[in-house]
Amino acid sequence: MKASVRRLRSLWSVFLVVAAAGLLSTPVQAQNNNNNNNNNNNLGGNTIDQQGVMKPVFGIEQSGKLAEKRRLAAAGEMLEQDVISASPLRMVSLVRLEQAVDQALLAGEELSLEIQYLAGLQRIDYIFVYPESGDLVLAGPAEGFSPGVAGRMLGIQSGRPPLRLDDLCVALRAVRRGENIGCSIDPVPERLAALENYVRNNSTASSRAVVRQRYQQMARILGMQNIRVWGVPPGSHFGQTLVEADYRMKLLSMGLERPQVRGFRTHLSMIGPGSNSVQRWWLSPLYGQFVRSEDGTAYQLSGQRVQMSAQEELTDSAGNRTSAAFTRFSTQQYAKYFTEKFADLAAATPIFAELQNLFDLAVVAALLDRQRLSEKVGWNAKLLLDNERLPISEGNVPQQVPTVFAVKDSRKRVIGLIGGGVQLNATQTIRGIRFDDDQDSRLADQAAASFRPQADRKRSWWWD
Repeated sequence: MKASVRRLRSLWSVFLVVAAAGLLSTPVQAQNNNNNNNNNNNLGGNTIDQQGVMKPVFGIEQSGKLAEKRRLAAAGEMLEQDVISASPLRMVSLVRLEQAVDQALLAGEELSLEIQYLAGLQRIDYIFVYPESGDLVLAGPAEGFSPGVAGRMLGIQSGRPPLRLDDLCVALRAVRRGENIGCSIDPVPERLAALENYVRNNSTASSRAVVRQRYQQMARILGMQNIRVWGVPPGSHFGQTLVEADYRMKLLSMGLERPQVRGFRTHLSMIGPGSNSVQRWWLSPLYGQFVRSEDGTAYQLSGQRVQMSAQEELTDSAGNRTSAAFTRFSTQQYAKYFTEKFADLAAATPIFAELQNLFDLAVVAALLDRQRLSEKVGWNAKLLLDNERLPISEGNVPQQVPTVFAVKDSRKRVIGLIGGGVQLNATQTIRGIRFDDDQDSRLADQAAASFRPQADRKRSWWWD
């Protein structure tokens, strides 16, 4: 293997393969839209054809007052006025929500958009348990929503996607089964071996034009990379979102898609000649300390939800990948940089905001299970866990994605990158989170101030 790595390094250029890791998933429609060839956009979406091949679709998502007016006008035709109004703190009772879903199903009615998108809830900041009224509440900022350019529902003012009922169901079911959730995008081992052989026979110094041709040939050799999704329905919105977030991470890292984030750097811009390995990047949970009330009936979440991690890998002559005993500085540096920029990326690129939503739902599902919060209100989530009465809709299952590459000039050398994954163990995440006591009773006071008796609620399952 060492000799092989030396041969790879002897190339006048450097070729890196980005491999993937694990991830989460659940239900929804794939979002498609018109192409934009310059790729200077926030997320358009992706298409998945009947053969399971996923390809990005680029479209500039409008921002500013004009876009806000357009979304507001569209929301006015879709939603009731009280849902459209923005709220710094909206409460959604899971118990009453399930009852509303049950009533709609018994009446043979379609679920309203308010129910499908959890009354426009944008993020989960609090969990409140009210044993006296039998309410288990998720609380956070909320606003009205309408379809964006790619068809994805976006908040009127923030442009962020709201949380979804189907994603909540998938998260609850995955935690209840005790399964790890994940996704990976991986090159075929035989093709990696063929790539190794090609590099071994084409490692002589050459012109930039020839080197670029070599990269094109390398991409052809690697061909389609395989997509795996586990723990959740692969064709669900949850599953598709995880895969898309992983692939978008690669495109951004290589500079093949440019987000509307000022000064965003690519990994390609950070690496120099003389380094080669397979690199495994993955997105995983990043939460701060949680605050818990003294009686365990109120919780406050914190943190940006998502981080990037990285690990070097080596490839042998058979195309098998093993973890390297090192991680290069540029790899570590970029993982740290991407993590620091993730909040900005999520604000500009809806797919990453959706990933934050999925992580929130999975972590909250694990918290409900671990702290036995449902038992405190006598709620068993029977309907939300029932795949027969409340099935998860699925589109085409993502199975393959084409290899992509990028090159740059550096010190008279051409450096190439061919392109991770998403990884979440919600139960393990909860175990690793530190819970601080609500010493000044602010959280308990917030929970008390947020409660509304049934008689004072315009809607039984949510209120501001």
